[in-house]
Amino acid sequence: MRNYIYVLILLVFNAHSQVVSNNAELQNAISNATAGSTIILTNGVWNDISISINKTGTLANPITIKAQNVGQVFLEGNPHISLGGQYIILEGFVFQNPSNLVASSNRIDPIIEFRDASNNECSNCIVTNIKIDSFNGTASQDEAVFKWTIVYGQYNEISHSSFIGKNGVGSIINDNRNDSNPDYTKIHHNYFADRVPVDNEVNGLNDQDAIRIGNSSTSLSDSFTEVYDNLFNNWSGEVEIISNKSGSNKYYNNTFRDYQGTLTLRHGNNTEVFGNYFFGNNNPFSGGVRIIGEDHKVFNNYFEGLNYKKPNGSGSNATGGINVSNGKPDSELNEYYQVKNVQIVNNTLVNCDLGIRVGTVINNSLTLAPENVTIANNIMLNSSDSALQEITAPTGTSKYEGNITQNGTWDLTNGVNSNQTVVSGLLTSGTDFYRLPLGSPAIDAGIGNYPFLTSDILNSTRPTSFDAGAEEYGGTGTNLPYKAEDVSVKVGFLSSPTPYISLSTNTLNFNNAANSSSFDIGSNLIWTVSDNADWISLSAASGSNAGTITVNVLENTTGSVRAATVTVSEIGGGLSASLTVNQSDTTLITGINVTGVGTQNPNIPENTLDENTSTRWSANSEDGSAYLTYDIQCQKTISSVKIYFHKGNIRTSSFKIATSNDGTNFTDATSILTSSGTTIGFEEFPLATNPTVQYLRILGYGNSEGSGWNSYEEVEIYGNNTCAPLSIEDHSLKNSRIAVYPVPSTDGYISITSENNTIGLIKIYDIQGKLLHAQNIQSKISKIDISNFSSGVYVLKTDKHTSRFVVE
Repeated sequence: MRNYIYVLILLVFNAHSQVVSNNAELQNAISNATAGSTIILTNGVWNDISISINKTGTLANPITIKAQNVGQVFLEGNPHISLGGQYIILEGFVFQNPSNLVASSNRIDPIIEFRDASNNECSNCIVTNIKIDSFNGTASQDEAVFKWTIVYGQYNEISHSSFIGKNGVGSIINDNRNDSNPDYTKIHHNYFADRVPVDNEVNGLNDQDAIRIGNSSTSLSDSFTEVYDNLFNNWSGEVEIISNKSGSNKYYNNTFRDYQGTLTLRHGNNTEVFGNYFFGNNNPFSGGVRIIGEDHKVFNNYFEGLNYKKPNGSGSNATGGINVSNGKPDSELNEYYQVKNVQIVNNTLVNCDLGIRVGTVINNSLTLAPENVTIANNIMLNSSDSALQEITAPTGTSKYEGNITQNGTWDLTNGVNSNQTVVSGLLTSGTDFYRLPLGSPAIDAGIGNYPFLTSDILNSTRPTSFDAGAEEYGGTGTNLPYKAEDVSVKVGFLSSPTPYISLSTNTLNFNNAANSSSFDIGSNLIWTVSDNADWISLSAASGSNAGTITVNVLENTTGSVRAATVTVSEIGGGLSASLTVNQSDTTLITGINVTGVGTQNPNIPENTLDENTSTRWSANSEDGSAYLTYDIQCQKTISSVKIYFHKGNIRTSSFKIATSNDGTNFTDATSILTSSGTTIGFEEFPLATNPTVQYLRILGYGNSEGSGWNSYEEVEIYGNNTCAPLSIEDHSLKNSRIAVYPVPSTDGYISITSENNTIGLIKIYDIQGKLLHAQNIQSKISKIDISNFSSGVYVLKTDKHTSRFVVE
């Protein structure tokens, strides 16, 4: 009943709504459409329909062409949808029962095209909640190129749709990129299923993929396309299920089930693949991610049951869990560029005959080995052929480190760079996928510093001491793989969509300066957006379906932290969603203690908060091993750091800022930053997340004069100079009643007691954050042997408690 009321509300709200029941009325409505028009096709079968529109809507008032009732308007025969202009939405239709498809020059016109009949492209246009069901040519047209959807223009979206039963040659979605301009396409929450290859021969012909982003001729330019939260099921066509042929794209949170092929980074650079699940069901010719090109990141992915062999039993050099290809010297755009500067970290591979493959060669012209490749913190279980196969040794600064395997061999040397083979306990079978059990060797085994590795495959936060593999043990994330029962509920065509509003974040944090930031709205309705503060302005007041809102804030000169609320509300209904906007103040934080590591005189680190720019702290480091640590004495919200650089007008200095609440485990608050090299005086560096912390650390990474020296004459820290109240978690720690004694320890033992609960898992770290001991204590009191610990300070952590103790 709510859905019918919702349709009625939309009709009442939109004064430009027009219901059409035949082609003449449809064409007249298209001709007269203006911003805010909604054209509604009555229920029933529409044969050979042609929609060609070139009109301009707005974010707040798009032009919508929709079904009267979702799933009850059927476009059959030989339909063509051509969208040109701005802010046009197509939704609710079922495409089925094709007939009389005409193949011209061995091509069939697409069903949906993001440009009109005169090639006017569409931008900010949306195709949502449609179904294309077994819409194919005749058997004699199998090799005619028939692409169901072709994308042109910029900022377009294809979402919540089902694409089922594609046969013959041609992509389902082809983001054509006929020029080098970025297109910012979003493809999400769709269902791709039941593809059958031509003549039932997998990889017999090219162009049988689900999605292709770009083409070889424009592949070295950036697209900025995002493909996420899609389900691919029962899929077989060619080696490329997704074919990436452009730069700076992201593929994340997708699930692949019962398939053949790979997600292939065929052309283009700087693409990220993360948070995806691959379940090959041991199908022949099932792979994971295939890598060609430069500057890619492949992380937090899960691969299970992959079989690199072809159906005839011979091996394929294009498959495997993660496949790093060789390149061709002087490669043409449509050939194989060398792999360079690629990071493959924290992936999990289970029951794959070949896990990670390095330097594969599909023809003899590929003679360039991968260069500067990092393969780290991956875990592999039950690899029947090889967990890591090195066909061509990578060159440059390439490294393998922190990888772990169980029940399989590999082309690595155990014990070198923390690569290890374990005999048991690595993973255990779970409801959805293999998980880390308590005591797994992968827990806290991650090494290296990867600023992009902030969460795991489940979208749980990664701590400073992070686990190897795709999952972080004990995390609370909910990004589980999609299943068939999620179709029509979470992904794919929704025949009776429930109105919804969702926001991409629940908090926006700003420092004290005037600034702006954006959030995304996901919805299938019309909405308004408002705020409750005079220091905020918004980029739009209303809109429909998906949208992006920019929040602008004025400079905060109040001397205190301030907060406001932005609310997105359904027009004519009761749905709403809100987020909080926080902005820090401009207060200079005082009462800080400073210590230094790696100073010129390590016994007397000079205080860089002494308000004296004639004194300075200097250290020689190019890798962050020399640093200043500022103890703020209690948790305070930090907005920015100002640094007065020695020789600030004649050289640049590189550094990074990290924060902590225990003084031991630090989290990066910035990437490596660089000073201007043109300034005598302070330069300000905002902390985008406005962390509430007790400790701040500045790590040195050298200067532009070619030495490792970092010299700071003065440092100022800004934020809220009032101690933050204890959080709920802090209170639980305070009241946990756990004691560690004696302090200091002199007899080789410490005792730990709990007044409330069994102690559980404890971990002991040295002052540098290295894990030294882990033990699961199922009692309220225990004695721990630390006789092999040298003199120094150590940190003991439980699930709800952190304590320091001293060994003398």
